[in-house]
Amino acid sequence: MSQKSSGMASASKAFLSGPWLNAANLITLLRVLLAPPIVLLLLYRPHDVSYNVLAGVIFIIAALTDKVDGYYARKNDTVTRLGEFLDPLADKLLILPVMATLWYLEVLALWVLIVVLVREVMVSVIRVIGAKRGVSFPATWSGKIKMFSQIIAVSVLIIFPASSSDLVVQIIVYMMAVMTAYSGIDYLVRARREIFNRI
Repeated sequence: MSQKSSGMASASKAFLSGPWLNAANLITLLRVLLAPPIVLLLLYRPHDVSYNVLAGVIFIIAALTDKVDGYYARKNDTVTRLGEFLDPLADKLLILPVMATLWYLEVLALWVLIVVLVREVMVSVIRVIGAKRGVSFPATWSGKIKMFSQIIAVSVLIIFPASSSDLVVQIIVYMMAVMTAYSGIDYLVRARREIFNRI
């Protein structure tokens, strides 16, 4: 084996055996990989009860992995910087494509999708700036409630798309949008205090 091949083999082994490759991060990755099947099920037969229920079940399972990966990482002391970065990113890569699909199917209002998208982009930018300045932005109570409200609203819209115009469902969606906006403002206030006021 040449020196170059040996070096590549060693690098590959180190990559595959690195501290980032743990069960918690793989569970986080699973959350991202479950988003395409949900989208495909919704697009394949829109408003088909069996397909909607299946898509809803997969979405709920994917959403629950958000709790599983964090619990597993803390219990087994395998919390990594990569895991802390991937966890909120995986949430976005699950929620946003599914919400965009619901908007495409005319189940979710465009303004709600825009509120969620703007919040997620803004918070991601804040976290990147914070990371460059050595300031961490872990999930806050508002962020956790935001995520919970999004899971509830999206699950209802996936499983019961025909009820999207019902008053109760609209209230759930409006509350989710308000909580999403509030969470974004909360992060913005923290960023101003912890990052920009130090400049």
